[in-house]
Amino acid sequence: MTIACFDALAGVAGDMWVGALLDAGLPLEPLVRAVDSLQLPGVAIRSEAVHRAGMAATRFVVDGAEGAHAHRGLSEIRGILARAAVPDAVRERAVLVFEALGEAEAKAHGIPVEQVHFHEVGAVDAIVDILCACLGLHELGVERVYVSEVEVGSGSVSCAHGLLPLPAPGALFNLLGVPVRRSGLRGERTTPTGAALLKVLCDGYEPTLRFVPTATGMGAGTRDDRAIPNVLRVTLGRERSEAGVRHESIDEVACNVDTADGEQLGWLLAELLRRGAVDAWAVPATMKKGRPGHVIHALVAPDARAGVVELLLEESTSLGVRTRPWERDVLDRWTEPLDTEWGPVQLKCARLPSGRVLRRPEDDDVVRIAAALGVGRRDALERLLRCVPGGPGSTDA
Repeated sequence: MTIACFDALAGVAGDMWVGALLDAGLPLEPLVRAVDSLQLPGVAIRSEAVHRAGMAATRFVVDGAEGAHAHRGLSEIRGILARAAVPDAVRERAVLVFEALGEAEAKAHGIPVEQVHFHEVGAVDAIVDILCACLGLHELGVERVYVSEVEVGSGSVSCAHGLLPLPAPGALFNLLGVPVRRSGLRGERTTPTGAALLKVLCDGYEPTLRFVPTATGMGAGTRDDRAIPNVLRVTLGRERSEAGVRHESIDEVACNVDTADGEQLGWLLAELLRRGAVDAWAVPATMKKGRPGHVIHALVAPDARAGVVELLLEESTSLGVRTRPWERDVLDRWTEPLDTEWGPVQLKCARLPSGRVLRRPEDDDVVRIAAALGVGRRDALERLLRCVPGGPGSTDA
């Protein structure tokens, strides 16, 4: 899975979003064709290399756009986007961004969304920014978008409705639920267009991810500040889970026992699994005073740890339980039913990073069939492996 991680410590705007994707390797030509298909007289796009606080970045520029006097309703904007020669999914996402803008404006003014007439965000450059942002993600094959904490700026902004505090209402309503920061940077840092892009396109904020970066890019804003580079950075990469590996946190719970007999140990291990442990085992050990004993271990998800700890304190005879957090990579796994001439069998399956699937008959079924046939376990297993999709070579027996 290809992901895009945006670092928005200087804010988010539509042109910065597109500039970052261009800087990360997005070709300009598909964007040019899409903008030309909108049939907007005199409008053209280009990119230019710039520096922001000494950092190299790419600026996305829309030439021939109107100023803030352009007023358009949502239906008119939908009509313009309907002309775009882009995949349907791209057009639909662009419309959703404008609908998010419209809903924010409607809430701000207390009117139905269809009565909203966009001012600054109805201008040609906003239409082009939004369409190119959606198309850019599509062209790069991005399936999920994550964003850092978002800088919103401070002060006020002058717009068609007069002087408004920042972030402007058209941005703020789309930032509800988004982690934001006001670090003292003056001026508008996240625009209504940028906030709507986040609302529609972002899959998560401040994520914990394990991925392999493949490209990065800087999208430049208009101003050049000394305090912080006025850029939106994007990092493209492949999420580790696309290889059939899931990364997760897990706790190891352990305790020492020197008075438990074999029957109690067997019951404890079975009960740990019933209480939610994903694995449980006991290791022989020599305890204090030279006493023979065991160390009981259990792997458990953090949200199920309390029940496992309670069991060990109540039933193991140990006076204390210790917990250690671990990170682990786990193969995707599942079960599949298999009909055989000896009855139904459950297959335990796992997908390797190479994509190869391993299938192994559940041992309880192997033992049951061995007993029914009056043969040994090895003989029964060999017969079942010949029935497994992919043949015996696909199974780790």
